[in-house]
Amino acid sequence: MYRRILQLVKPYWAHITGGVFFSLVNVIFHSLTLWLSASFITTIFSGPELQVSSPADQMAGNIDLNERLKEATQEIFFSGSQLDALATLALVILFSYLIKSIAYFANALFTGYVQAKVVQDLRSKLYEHFLTQPLSFFQSRRSGDLISLVMNDVLKVNRALATTFHPLVIEPLYIITYLTLLFIIDWKLMLMSILVIPLTSFFIYIISKSIRRKVIRVQRQLGEITSRFSETILGIRIIKAFVSEDREKKRFGTEAQKLYQLMFRQIKLQSLSLPVTEMLGVSMAVFLLWIGGVQVLKYGTLSSGDFLRFIVILFAIYQPIRNLAKVNINIQNGLAAGQRVFKVLDIEPAIKDEHDSVELKEFGSDIRFDNVSFSYDSSEIHAIRDLDTTIKKGEVVALVGPSGAGKTTVVDLIPRFHDVTTGSILIDGHDIRTLTRASIRNQIGIVSQETILFNDTVFNNISYGMESTQEQVEAAARQANAHDFILKLDHQYETVLGEHATRLSGGQRQRIAIARALLKDPAILILDEATSALDTQSEKAVQSAIENLMSGRTVIVIAHRLSTILNADKILVMENGEIVEEGNHASLSQSGGLYEKLYRLQFAEKGA
Repeated sequence: MYRRILQLVKPYWAHITGGVFFSLVNVIFHSLTLWLSASFITTIFSGPELQVSSPADQMAGNIDLNERLKEATQEIFFSGSQLDALATLALVILFSYLIKSIAYFANALFTGYVQAKVVQDLRSKLYEHFLTQPLSFFQSRRSGDLISLVMNDVLKVNRALATTFHPLVIEPLYIITYLTLLFIIDWKLMLMSILVIPLTSFFIYIISKSIRRKVIRVQRQLGEITSRFSETILGIRIIKAFVSEDREKKRFGTEAQKLYQLMFRQIKLQSLSLPVTEMLGVSMAVFLLWIGGVQVLKYGTLSSGDFLRFIVILFAIYQPIRNLAKVNINIQNGLAAGQRVFKVLDIEPAIKDEHDSVELKEFGSDIRFDNVSFSYDSSEIHAIRDLDTTIKKGEVVALVGPSGAGKTTVVDLIPRFHDVTTGSILIDGHDIRTLTRASIRNQIGIVSQETILFNDTVFNNISYGMESTQEQVEAAARQANAHDFILKLDHQYETVLGEHATRLSGGQRQRIAIARALLKDPAILILDEATSALDTQSEKAVQSAIENLMSGRTVIVIAHRLSTILNADKILVMENGEIVEEGNHASLSQSGGLYEKLYRLQFAEKGA
């Protein structure tokens, strides 16, 4: 999983290389400062360092390198009086920290750029992936989970990458450099000091597995919280209307309490990691203090200068080790989040164009349903069963029936929002699965029962997905009986509607959606309860506009108001996913079947 996360940075290898280079500069100058500081203390306060070596050291050859480095340090930085040495040291340390700071800043810029770009790329990839998915993908997932994935999980992946770019590069460099210096000073003490590394690594491995499990649970519950919050905002009118504020507070409080408990368990585990790691390191350091002190005071096999330098570097090495322990926590968070992100990215779109798909240039003759059956992924019950019918070009075909009869499902199959389970749908003799989705949908205009408008201007909502002039947009708005109320808005066609366009009435929102479909001027027009939110006057105006579109076009109307489809060329009456009656209004209203019952029931209600 972590290797897969690292693949995200592959396009930015040049920036990573730059960051690593400046990390190396940072480490070199920081190590130089430590070496010079120890040499300064021994030279200024104790006089020249004495060479103390054991036969074993001389055989190993490390004492020669140690002495050569000390001699070079003395010659370059500490020639002359002690005051001269003090001045030289101050300038060298100042210069070293200046270079170190510049290198740190440059590294932060390189790695920060990569982190920001990776977050952008990953979010864009998720967004694009969502757009390729069929409607069933969104129907089986809550919007809050998807939002949490894009916002929260991606950020945790970014933290894991941030951990990689800086600490996992610079901290190991520090450790390697410090261990090299310790080996040069005294290889036996160095071997003792690294015993803490396998102990720490084992502890980190054990605790990491538990942290990752807890992070996954936290992220899952965070999605639950986001979904609950999103539902509250969308349903606030109903909540207030039913005086359910206290009930919603309790429901949200219950989910928030679950999240708190999961997060606190994670915090306890993470908090345990650092002190245990630090305690292991300090225990080893104290032990080495005692061993080294005995060599200096009792046996004289180690000079006081080398011992001081060893201790300074030894304590310096535990800071990067401690930082790596912190790194592990972020990595586990990132791995858990990455697991959720890539699990979604790995979902192949259930509906996609085949490599040999062809374009539907224009709609020519008919749409034919050939023994079509369909069931949703989460259900074993057929929503559509054995549907056979033909819709000819230029016809106005109405789908009627009780709620749940399958009317909306039928029209969703035509633009391939879903794919048929069995059978086939053919446009001009071509199975729609052999046609590109874009070319099919370009022939279709849809006004759905649920009006969808974007937080944008009126003009952009009407011209959505099209390059249109002001005159074309206004003409479509007039046909949809929307032009007059648009002119009364604050900025007319440049008025921003806001989220869900709540500043407009239901009828106004529906008329803008109808204007959008009219502007597209489609060969096939699908009206799914398109007039359900309109008053009588607006409904008549829109109905008139629809009649103007009938010439040379196919119109498929789903309507509960049977009065709106009296002039339809063909009416398909559906029940339980099947066509139970077919004909026009005149024949069906006298048939004694389901249509006549529905028609008489509606007119009886009007008469009442």
